[in-house]
Amino acid sequence: MSDYQGHAAGYQSAKRQPWRTYLEQPSALALLGDLSNQTVLDLGCGEGHYSRLLKQLGAAQVLGVDLSSDMVELARAQERSHPVGIDYRVGDAGDLTLAEPVDLVFAGYLFNHARNREELRAQCITVSNLLRPGGRLVALNNNPDDPPSNFEAGRPYGYSKSIDGPLVEGAGIHYRFELEDGGVFELTDYYISREVMQMLMEGCGLQQVRWPQPVLAQEGVEALGADYWTAIMATPPFCLIEATRA
Repeated sequence: MSDYQGHAAGYQSAKRQPWRTYLEQPSALALLGDLSNQTVLDLGCGEGHYSRLLKQLGAAQVLGVDLSSDMVELARAQERSHPVGIDYRVGDAGDLTLAEPVDLVFAGYLFNHARNREELRAQCITVSNLLRPGGRLVALNNNPDDPPSNFEAGRPYGYSKSIDGPLVEGAGIHYRFELEDGGVFELTDYYISREVMQMLMEGCGLQQVRWPQPVLAQEGVEALGADYWTAIMATPPFCLIEATRA
Protein backbone atom coordinates (compact mmCIF):
# COMPACT_ATOMS: atom_id res chain seq x y z
CA MET A 1 0.00 0.00 0.00
CA SER A 2 1.21 3.52 -0.75
CA ASP A 3 2.31 5.62 2.25
CA TYR A 4 -0.13 8.23 0.96
CA GLN A 5 -3.22 6.00 1.08
CA GLY A 6 -5.59 7.62 3.55
CA HIS A 7 -3.51 10.83 3.70
CA ALA A 8 -4.30 12.32 0.30
CA ALA A 9 -5.99 15.46 1.63
CA GLY A 10 -3.02 16.28 3.90
CA TYR A 11 -0.61 15.79 1.03
CA GLN A 12 -2.69 18.15 -1.09
CA SER A 13 -2.71 20.80 1.65
CA ALA A 14 1.08 20.55 2.11
CA LYS A 15 1.53 21.69 -1.50
CA ARG A 16 0.23 25.15 -0.58
CA GLN A 17 3.27 26.10 1.49
CA PRO A 18 5.02 29.23 0.10
CA TRP A 19 8.25 27.45 -0.87
CA ARG A 20 6.25 25.11 -3.06
CA THR A 21 4.36 27.98 -4.71
CA TYR A 22 7.31 30.29 -5.30
CA LEU A 23 10.28 27.91 -5.56
CA GLU A 24 9.34 24.33 -6.37
CA GLN A 25 6.58 24.96 -8.89
CA PRO A 26 8.33 27.73 -10.89
CA SER A 27 11.49 25.61 -11.04
CA ALA A 28 9.60 22.62 -12.41
CA LEU A 29 7.61 24.68 -14.93
CA ALA A 30 10.72 26.44 -16.22
CA LEU A 31 12.43 23.09 -16.81
CA LEU A 32 9.37 21.56 -18.46
CA GLY A 33 8.95 24.43 -20.93
CA ASP A 34 6.44 24.48 -23.77
CA LEU A 35 4.73 21.11 -24.09
CA SER A 36 2.59 21.89 -27.12
CA ASN A 37 1.43 18.76 -28.98
CA GLN A 38 3.30 16.42 -26.61
CA THR A 39 1.97 13.29 -24.93
CA VAL A 40 2.81 13.31 -21.24
CA LEU A 41 2.74 10.75 -18.44
CA ASP A 42 2.59 12.14 -14.90
CA LEU A 43 4.03 9.15 -13.05
CA GLY A 44 3.22 9.32 -9.36
CA CYS A 45 0.65 12.03 -10.09
CA GLY A 46 -0.75 12.30 -6.57
CA GLU A 47 -3.92 14.36 -6.52
CA GLY A 48 -3.18 15.71 -10.01
CA HIS A 49 -1.64 19.10 -9.16
CA TYR A 50 1.15 18.83 -11.71
CA SER A 51 -1.05 16.93 -14.17
CA ARG A 52 -3.17 20.05 -14.51
CA LEU A 53 -0.10 22.27 -14.86
CA LEU A 54 1.25 19.97 -17.57
CA LYS A 55 -1.97 20.47 -19.46
CA GLN A 56 -1.68 24.24 -19.03
CA LEU A 57 1.79 24.07 -20.61
CA GLY A 58 0.13 22.86 -23.81
CA ALA A 59 0.37 19.06 -23.59
CA ALA A 60 -1.95 17.41 -26.09
CA GLN A 61 -2.56 14.43 -23.83
CA VAL A 62 -1.86 13.90 -20.14
CA LEU A 63 -2.22 10.62 -18.26
CA GLY A 64 -1.79 10.64 -14.49
CA VAL A 65 -0.88 7.39 -12.71
CA ASP A 66 -0.51 6.84 -8.98
CA LEU A 67 -0.33 3.81 -6.70
CA SER A 68 -2.76 5.37 -4.20
CA SER A 69 -6.41 5.01 -5.10
CA ASP A 70 -7.18 7.85 -2.65
CA MET A 71 -4.89 10.16 -4.60
CA VAL A 72 -6.38 9.12 -7.92
CA GLU A 73 -9.91 9.70 -6.63
CA LEU A 74 -8.95 13.25 -5.55
CA ALA A 75 -7.51 13.84 -9.02
CA ARG A 76 -10.62 12.48 -10.72
CA ALA A 77 -12.85 14.62 -8.51
CA GLN A 78 -10.93 17.70 -9.60
CA GLU A 79 -11.28 16.63 -13.23
CA ARG A 80 -15.02 16.17 -12.79
CA SER A 81 -15.46 19.62 -11.27
CA HIS A 82 -13.04 21.42 -13.61
CA PRO A 83 -12.56 19.20 -16.68
CA VAL A 84 -9.42 19.81 -18.74
CA GLY A 85 -9.17 16.42 -20.47
CA ILE A 86 -6.83 14.46 -18.19
CA ASP A 87 -7.14 10.71 -17.62
CA TYR A 88 -6.14 9.19 -14.29
CA ARG A 89 -5.57 5.58 -13.31
CA VAL A 90 -4.20 3.54 -10.43
CA GLY A 91 -0.91 1.88 -11.32
CA ASP A 92 2.51 0.85 -10.03
CA ALA A 93 5.47 2.90 -11.30
CA GLY A 94 7.66 -0.16 -10.92
CA ASP A 95 5.54 -2.23 -13.32
CA LEU A 96 3.53 -0.13 -15.78
CA THR A 97 2.86 -0.54 -19.49
CA LEU A 98 1.16 1.74 -22.01
CA ALA A 99 -0.15 1.11 -25.51
CA GLU A 100 2.12 3.79 -26.97
CA PRO A 101 5.31 5.52 -25.77
CA VAL A 102 5.08 9.14 -24.61
CA ASP A 103 7.12 12.27 -25.31
CA LEU A 104 7.63 13.19 -21.65
CA VAL A 105 7.49 11.50 -18.28
CA PHE A 106 7.12 13.82 -15.33
CA ALA A 107 7.95 12.20 -11.99
CA GLY A 108 7.11 14.45 -9.06
CA TYR A 109 8.65 13.00 -5.89
CA LEU A 110 8.42 9.48 -7.24
CA PHE A 111 11.98 8.20 -6.95
CA ASN A 112 12.31 9.01 -3.25
CA HIS A 113 9.65 6.35 -2.54
CA ALA A 114 12.13 3.66 -3.62
CA ARG A 115 13.45 1.89 -0.53
CA ASN A 116 16.46 0.35 -2.26
CA ARG A 117 18.32 0.11 -5.57
CA GLU A 118 16.11 -2.66 -6.86
CA GLU A 119 12.94 -0.58 -6.48
CA LEU A 120 14.58 2.50 -7.98
CA ARG A 121 15.93 0.46 -10.89
CA ALA A 122 12.42 -0.85 -11.57
CA GLN A 123 11.07 2.70 -11.66
CA CYS A 124 13.85 3.81 -14.02
CA ILE A 125 13.21 0.84 -16.32
CA THR A 126 9.53 1.80 -16.43
CA VAL A 127 10.37 5.39 -17.34
CA SER A 128 12.81 4.30 -20.04
CA ASN A 129 10.37 1.78 -21.51
CA LEU A 130 7.52 4.28 -21.63
CA LEU A 131 9.46 7.08 -23.32
CA ARG A 132 9.92 7.29 -27.07
CA PRO A 133 13.56 7.51 -28.24
CA GLY A 134 14.64 11.08 -27.58
CA GLY A 135 11.81 11.60 -25.08
CA ARG A 136 12.46 13.42 -21.81
CA LEU A 137 12.25 12.64 -18.14
CA VAL A 138 11.71 15.63 -15.84
CA ALA A 139 11.63 14.84 -12.14
CA LEU A 140 11.33 16.47 -8.75
CA ASN A 141 12.99 14.62 -5.90
CA ASN A 142 13.82 15.22 -2.28
CA ASN A 143 17.32 16.69 -2.21
CA PRO A 144 19.78 13.84 -1.50
CA ASP A 145 22.52 16.37 -0.72
CA ASP A 146 20.64 17.81 2.28
CA PRO A 147 22.62 16.61 5.36
CA PRO A 148 20.96 15.57 8.63
CA SER A 149 22.60 18.57 10.30
CA ASN A 150 20.28 20.72 8.17
CA PHE A 151 17.07 18.77 8.82
CA GLU A 152 15.64 21.36 11.23
CA ALA A 153 16.34 24.29 8.90
CA GLY A 154 12.99 23.87 7.18
CA ARG A 155 10.92 24.79 10.25
CA PRO A 156 10.52 28.49 9.28
CA TYR A 157 9.14 27.24 5.96
CA GLY A 158 6.60 24.85 7.44
CA TYR A 159 8.41 21.52 7.32
CA SER A 160 11.10 19.55 9.10
CA LYS A 161 12.89 16.24 8.62
CA SER A 162 14.30 13.61 10.95
CA ILE A 163 16.12 10.30 10.69
CA ASP A 164 16.38 7.39 13.12
CA GLY A 165 20.02 6.57 12.45
CA PRO A 166 22.89 7.40 10.07
CA LEU A 167 22.22 8.63 6.54
CA VAL A 168 22.88 5.39 4.68
CA GLU A 169 21.30 3.98 1.55
CA GLY A 170 17.69 3.02 2.20
CA ALA A 171 17.44 5.00 5.44
CA GLY A 172 13.95 6.33 6.15
CA ILE A 173 13.70 10.12 6.27
CA HIS A 174 10.63 11.34 8.13
CA TYR A 175 8.93 14.52 6.94
CA ARG A 176 6.57 16.67 8.98
CA PHE A 177 4.53 19.42 7.31
CA GLU A 178 2.64 22.10 9.25
CA LEU A 179 -0.66 22.72 7.46
CA GLU A 180 -2.72 25.89 7.06
CA ASP A 181 -5.49 24.62 9.32
CA GLY A 182 -3.07 23.88 12.16
CA GLY A 183 -2.90 20.19 11.34
CA VAL A 184 0.17 18.12 10.58
CA PHE A 185 0.97 15.82 7.66
CA GLU A 186 3.75 13.26 8.04
CA LEU A 187 5.35 10.84 5.63
CA THR A 188 8.50 8.78 5.22
CA ASP A 189 10.69 8.70 2.13
CA TYR A 190 14.00 6.95 1.58
CA TYR A 191 17.58 8.02 0.96
CA ILE A 192 19.53 7.08 -2.15
CA SER A 193 22.50 9.22 -3.12
CA ARG A 194 22.68 11.40 -6.20
CA GLU A 195 25.53 9.26 -7.58
CA VAL A 196 23.59 6.00 -7.27
CA MET A 197 20.45 7.55 -8.74
CA GLN A 198 22.34 8.79 -11.77
CA MET A 199 24.14 5.46 -12.23
CA LEU A 200 20.84 3.57 -12.21
CA MET A 201 19.20 6.00 -14.63
CA GLU A 202 22.07 5.75 -17.08
CA GLY A 203 22.07 1.97 -16.75
CA CYS A 204 18.41 1.90 -17.79
CA GLY A 205 18.89 3.90 -20.99
CA LEU A 206 18.37 7.42 -19.64
CA GLN A 207 21.18 9.64 -20.89
CA GLN A 208 22.36 13.24 -20.48
CA VAL A 209 21.25 13.21 -16.84
CA ARG A 210 21.28 16.78 -15.48
CA TRP A 211 20.52 18.32 -12.09
CA PRO A 212 19.40 21.90 -12.83
CA GLN A 213 19.38 24.52 -10.09
CA PRO A 214 16.03 25.67 -8.64
CA VAL A 215 14.67 29.06 -9.69
CA LEU A 216 12.98 31.41 -7.21
CA ALA A 217 10.06 33.36 -8.63
CA GLN A 218 10.31 37.13 -8.27
CA GLU A 219 6.77 37.06 -6.87
CA GLY A 220 8.12 35.16 -3.89
CA VAL A 221 10.67 37.86 -3.16
CA GLU A 222 8.02 40.54 -3.48
CA ALA A 223 5.60 38.67 -1.23
CA LEU A 224 7.97 37.61 1.55
CA GLY A 225 11.22 39.53 1.10
CA ALA A 226 14.64 38.39 -0.05
CA ASP A 227 15.87 37.49 3.44
CA TYR A 228 13.06 34.96 3.89
CA TRP A 229 14.54 32.81 1.12
CA THR A 230 18.22 32.85 2.13
CA ALA A 231 18.32 29.61 4.11
CA ILE A 232 16.12 27.52 1.84
CA MET A 233 17.97 28.63 -1.30
CA ALA A 234 21.29 27.61 0.30
CA THR A 235 20.06 24.00 0.62
CA PRO A 236 16.70 23.51 -1.11
CA PRO A 237 14.55 20.63 0.15
CA PHE A 238 14.12 19.34 -3.41
CA CYS A 239 16.18 18.81 -6.52
CA LEU A 240 15.40 18.77 -10.23
CA ILE A 241 16.43 16.00 -12.60
CA GLU A 242 16.29 15.93 -16.39
CA ALA A 243 17.30 13.06 -18.67
CA THR A 244 16.76 11.90 -22.25
CA ARG A 245 15.75 8.45 -23.47
CA ALA A 246 18.48 6.94 -25.64
